[in-house]
Amino acid sequence: MKFLLISYNDSDGVGQVVLNLNKSLNKKGHKSEMIVLNKTDSNNNYLFKIPRSSIKKIFYYVLEFLKKRYVDLFSFGNTTINYKSIKKYIDRSEVIIIYSLHKFLDFKILSKIMEQNKIVYFRPLDMELATGGCHVNYLYETGVECEKYLSGCNNCPKLNYFNFFNISNSIFKKKKSFMEKYKPKIILENKFTKNFYQKSPITKCATNDFIYLNTRESRKTYIEKTEARKLFNFENKDKILLFGTYNLNAPHKGGRLIEEILKLFVNFSKKNGKAFKNEKIKIVTFGRQQGIQINVPDIEWVHLKEIYNDKKLNALYRSADVFLSPSTGCNGPATIRESIVNDLPVVAFDHGEASEIISNNVNGYLVPNFDKHIFAESIFNILFNKNFQDKNNLQKSLKLRYSSETEANKIITQSIQDINLKK
Repeated sequence: MKFLLISYNDSDGVGQVVLNLNKSLNKKGHKSEMIVLNKTDSNNNYLFKIPRSSIKKIFYYVLEFLKKRYVDLFSFGNTTINYKSIKKYIDRSEVIIIYSLHKFLDFKILSKIMEQNKIVYFRPLDMELATGGCHVNYLYETGVECEKYLSGCNNCPKLNYFNFFNISNSIFKKKKSFMEKYKPKIILENKFTKNFYQKSPITKCATNDFIYLNTRESRKTYIEKTEARKLFNFENKDKILLFGTYNLNAPHKGGRLIEEILKLFVNFSKKNGKAFKNEKIKIVTFGRQQGIQINVPDIEWVHLKEIYNDKKLNALYRSADVFLSPSTGCNGPATIRESIVNDLPVVAFDHGEASEIISNNVNGYLVPNFDKHIFAESIFNILFNKNFQDKNNLQKSLKLRYSSETEANKIITQSIQDINLKK
């Protein structure tokens, strides 16, 4: 079969997953190509950067300037490309998997793709496709999830000037109309995301299913903890708390909660007889800092910036004692999967993929949403009350679930079924 994978870039969490699937499909003897707007891997013969219209880019910059918080609002039905720039890739494919809409595909281009008699799957890794435009339905001001997508996304709280035109509701209606006309197949990343899409009036008429994403093989190799720590100059007696994401300040990733949680952890630890005289506690972060600061007495903060090297990231997971994921509105995140397959216990709030991968007192702790006190106590339990149950069987099943071969096989099987139905 001939696959075409469409993603915004090849570098962030989404891009890396798509790149990995692209490689696996080719390795299995299929022809798979990947097109992106931003390309970092210059040596990949199956990866192509799509040229962007200068006029459309200027228009989009103006649009972003007028938005109240444009970083939160991804797809408003705009594009910075022309259909002819991707036509040859569409024409020579049999199965098209669309991961990203942001600045890439507008409704006119999407309609042209749907009318080419190809097998088309949407593979969104966020809320974008099921809402009136937001990538994440999380509100800065209130710290809660916005549910306007359930009733039409009227008067979006993240917009200012454009609420005069109620553009979020306009896009909501266009997406709903598109879904009702084409009734596409949407393959989500987990059960949690599928439930979200089943509830949305936009996507509930589509065929919603899920296939778990892969974790790159080069990010989950076994490394002795002592050897891994040497790479980062961590002492063996150190207690390493790890937190990382593409952008530490992204509100739905929970980076802004880390400092408060760690202060609660220190207070709880001291009440339970730990004064940190024999151990040095370090919070190690990686990703774009974006103004985040962590100042907690008795805890040293080490920031490693962005890590693009898989082996280094693999070693970082293997060097740590616990991964912290205080995400408040993320369907994943990928760092949870990568931590778990590296045998690193995770503390996370009980939603997103954490709810499907973490088993209490086995490979981490699920914390009631969004209880920071229990989160802090769970960190203490992992570091100082190591009485975890046997996790071998669970780990074997999870590592199989998140292998690139498993994802590729499921995508291939699904594609064969749908191609046969078309005949």
